[in-house]
Amino acid sequence: MLRLATLAPAKVNLVLRVGRLRADGYHDIESLLVPLDLADRVEVRVFEGRPGPVTCRCPDRPDLDGPGNLAARAAEAFRRRFGIADRIEVRVRKRIPVTAGLGGGSSDAAAVLRCLARAYRVRDARALGEAGLEVGSDVPFFLGPGAAWARGRGERLRPARVPALHVVLVHPRDPALAIRVGDAYRWLDESRSGRVPGTPRRRARPFRAADLANDLEAPCFQRYPALRAIRGRLEAHGATGVIMSGSGPTVFGLFESRSAARAAMRAMTERDRGEAVDAFLVRTLRRQPGVSSWKSPRSASSRSTRRS
Repeated sequence: MLRLATLAPAKVNLVLRVGRLRADGYHDIESLLVPLDLADRVEVRVFEGRPGPVTCRCPDRPDLDGPGNLAARAAEAFRRRFGIADRIEVRVRKRIPVTAGLGGGSSDAAAVLRCLARAYRVRDARALGEAGLEVGSDVPFFLGPGAAWARGRGERLRPARVPALHVVLVHPRDPALAIRVGDAYRWLDESRSGRVPGTPRRRARPFRAADLANDLEAPCFQRYPALRAIRGRLEAHGATGVIMSGSGPTVFGLFESRSAARAAMRAMTERDRGEAVDAFLVRTLRRQPGVSSWKSPRSASSRSTRRS
């Protein structure tokens, strides 16, 4: 049995421009994505030479267990793509909020693919990306090296120049504010009243806070004024730019320093506000995490004891 582990980082969309609805049911997009240091932990066990099913467990979120989890679907896509029947067990320790516009499920899926590529010595990046695209449009981004402009469905990637950013994520806990991706795009189409926008174009210069843009934000804020209120509070606490990430409902603000971001995060979670939100102080990552052999914390502790 081979055991591998990696981190699955969250992402934010610094820019999300949405073009026409395509014949395949997806929209053309132009998006600037960047990974964050808020991450799930993904462990994969591979039983080479022992046929069996793919299983997936989330100890902290048992409601996410099973074959419908994107991590499990990624393992199945890998097996189909590369003709593998070995038993695979996936375990995900969740830290990224679910249905939040932060790409947690897609990142978990990409983490599984990266682990399996390491286990089976797969170096065909194109085939791995195609397996990821079967699972979700954001998965190819998480298989890439870091910040990127994404076009098409999200599978056409080009590296982007993004400086280190101090970010405060604010995610409302109220399940009534959860937004399905399909709903967000449908609301946008309805708001356009049949007008078909041109193909979005990528900016060549480095990202600046003034470039923040998300076409999905306005129709989502129209239906959920509480999200607009979160944006206002982040602005009041000194954010240089505030926007909703992806299809939401997470709203994030950019800050000039870590201390300013920390103060804003604390203010957003003050109990006397009476608003149930989770706030995270994060930074952007330059690269996606690597894959390593899994090590038990207990065994690491015992080694430390023996050395002492």
